[in-house]
Amino acid sequence: MKQQARGTRLIVLSLDGMRPDLYRRADELGLNVPHLRELAACAASAEAVESVFPSTTYPAHATLVTGVPPRVHGIYSHLASLDPTEKARPWHWFAAAIRVPALWSLARVHGLKTAAVSWPVSAGAPIDFNLPEIWDPAAPDPYQDFQTVVAHSTPGLIEELLQHFKSALRSEPDRLRGEAALYLWREYRPDLLLVHFVGYDQQAHVHGPQSREALKALEVADAELGRLREAAAADGRVTLVVLSDHGFLPVEKEAAPLVVLAEEGLFGVRSKQPELQRLGAVPAGGSFALFWLEEPSAPERRALDRALQRLQDSGAVAEIFDRRKLEALGSDPDAEFILDAAPGFCFSDRFTGPLIRPSQHDRGTHGHLPARPGLEAAFIVAGPDIAPGKNLGRIQLTEIAPTLAQLAGVALDELASEAEPLDLL
Repeated sequence: MKQQARGTRLIVLSLDGMRPDLYRRADELGLNVPHLRELAACAASAEAVESVFPSTTYPAHATLVTGVPPRVHGIYSHLASLDPTEKARPWHWFAAAIRVPALWSLARVHGLKTAAVSWPVSAGAPIDFNLPEIWDPAAPDPYQDFQTVVAHSTPGLIEELLQHFKSALRSEPDRLRGEAALYLWREYRPDLLLVHFVGYDQQAHVHGPQSREALKALEVADAELGRLREAAAADGRVTLVVLSDHGFLPVEKEAAPLVVLAEEGLFGVRSKQPELQRLGAVPAGGSFALFWLEEPSAPERRALDRALQRLQDSGAVAEIFDRRKLEALGSDPDAEFILDAAPGFCFSDRFTGPLIRPSQHDRGTHGHLPARPGLEAAFIVAGPDIAPGKNLGRIQLTEIAPTLAQLAGVALDELASEAEPLDLL
């Protein structure tokens, strides 16, 4: 039996890629995150959160607001395109792609006011004050592509914000997002505020999960958390949730499955550029999904089998998940196979060069099977109805949306999730 809803104003802060061991080992790492440390000590928190497969930002954030795995909500990866030859591939920015009710829709039904800052898969969502995460995939710097954000935000909201903090536009992405969240919280007093911080994830990819650059970005996010925490404390009955979508693993080598797939004749060539035939592909850092876009011929199936064997023999692949295993994982029902990268490897989308080479772009990644050590996500919750210092143990990402719904006062039976809310008392 699902529990009765309580109902408080709710702030949900997602610190993309943050592992819980980072703030637990802050002294050892030389990491200055006083707000994360204090909240983890005095609030209720999980030892670890197991993400979804693939353990990437967009599928995970869709799960955070629906309580169901990718197979149910329909956001199987960050990319909306299955064509690896496409130069600027669109992402799953639009909420219309989510196949089940999300928290923002249920909140509206219950008369709650909502706001969101850069929440993945939220463009076009029924959010009262919405600044979605979206950009032109051909833009050289997506975090400075304000025109696309303006086109999909609540009308007039970006212009209003620009008048408020024009000087902050060239600051770190998380400072900008924190400033926008504070403005929305103070000016419009939403019942549900969703905020997505990205700085740590960006730096952990480029420099590594425990690099000085990544830890510095986490310190910036912690400072923004502190400002929002102070604003929440001034407003009385507010619940503050800090969470993440996945963890991070270090990377040393890069494998390019498309190189082998092309050598086996599964992609054509036109004007010296790779050409799509029947096989689609989606790289996701620690995983790589393969799709038959049309019914393959027998020679094409044999070519894919040869390619998979070569990839497995290379040492870059820890496991290959077929349709049966993917169903058990709640993953993409259309994928023929998804490859899980071996320790120290990430997958790239290049068609040229050697199959394996030292990683040139990523020093950290995620996307692998979420049970792998190091991919744990975080969950901390503090508020008037929360038992201080309670250890929630190891939880599933699917348990979070029902818990948020209960905290916000949304009827739990309206969620598609079969998970129960966490016991926070």
